[in-house]
Amino acid sequence: MHESFPTLDEKMDYIFSRRHPEFYFSDGTALFELVSRDCPGGVLYKLHIGLLSHRSGFFATLFSLPRNQSQAKQILSEGTVDDNPIKFPSTLSRSDVDYLLMYLYRGPSMYPMDGTLVLSQQFLVSVLKLSTFFEIEDGIQFAIREFNRLGDRLHPALQFELARCCGIDFWIPHAFRRLMLMDITELDAGHVTQIGRSGYFWLTQTKAKMQALRSKIAFHVPPIVNSPECDTHDACATAWTREWQDHVRQLIHHPENPIPCVTLLHDLRNVHVTGLCEKCQDLTVTWLWGKCLFTQEEDLFEEAVQALEKLQSEEVLREAAWDSVL
Repeated sequence: MHESFPTLDEKMDYIFSRRHPEFYFSDGTALFELVSRDCPGGVLYKLHIGLLSHRSGFFATLFSLPRNQSQAKQILSEGTVDDNPIKFPSTLSRSDVDYLLMYLYRGPSMYPMDGTLVLSQQFLVSVLKLSTFFEIEDGIQFAIREFNRLGDRLHPALQFELARCCGIDFWIPHAFRRLMLMDITELDAGHVTQIGRSGYFWLTQTKAKMQALRSKIAFHVPPIVNSPECDTHDACATAWTREWQDHVRQLIHHPENPIPCVTLLHDLRNVHVTGLCEKCQDLTVTWLWGKCLFTQEEDLFEEAVQALEKLQSEEVLREAAWDSVL
């Protein structure tokens, strides 16, 4: 039997079918191919060297590499013909590449929007990830600016993932604080993956330490510090104990909106407690400030944030984070 080979027309049909319908420009000067999990058959892009080199540090370096006639023909023709394209990393997805090219080639009025008439979060995620990967500084700043405009519509788990993977260190404290305010049961498996092993460790450990601290504070009624000028010591002590047992404990253990301990101290200083004289109240709250017990929540938070920020400088961990994103 004779082995059949594809005809020239069949070869051309195959090549044309793999060309991206939008980002294969007839006047493009560099050919790329992406073969990935979501695009196993591969797709061809024909882009512009000048634009890519101007916007991207990665491509500026790539296209500045010298070529000479002593190199193999395969190397010399790479990126100039359909059957010898420059290969995009297979870890990239077609949707991510397409979204990045939308950012680079389209105007803002043509960027994808979601149902609430704001820029698509997936579009912004793709622009941020690949702009970081390809060293496109304006893309990084654009995505950060648009995500900041979203405010709390950006889930803290996603913000934390982007912060650790894309090196946006100043997002770490904000995202972590928002995660700390959430009940752990609100996080699904996808959120835990986004937070990462180290992030989830510090989140659960800090929550557990804070809960133990709050239980200790709520259970033990602090002693009252009576003013020498007070002539109703017993009445003030009774009023202080009643306030703690009837109100403070409820605020600390509120199932939906537990009050931060520092806020509680501010409230105890500024809100008059019935039956407690002003001087005894002021001295007692001042004494509590000095014990620093009520500020330990913030200390625990800062300890976790510092540990997480330190991990940002660990190259091995950053590479592992990238593996989870790409």
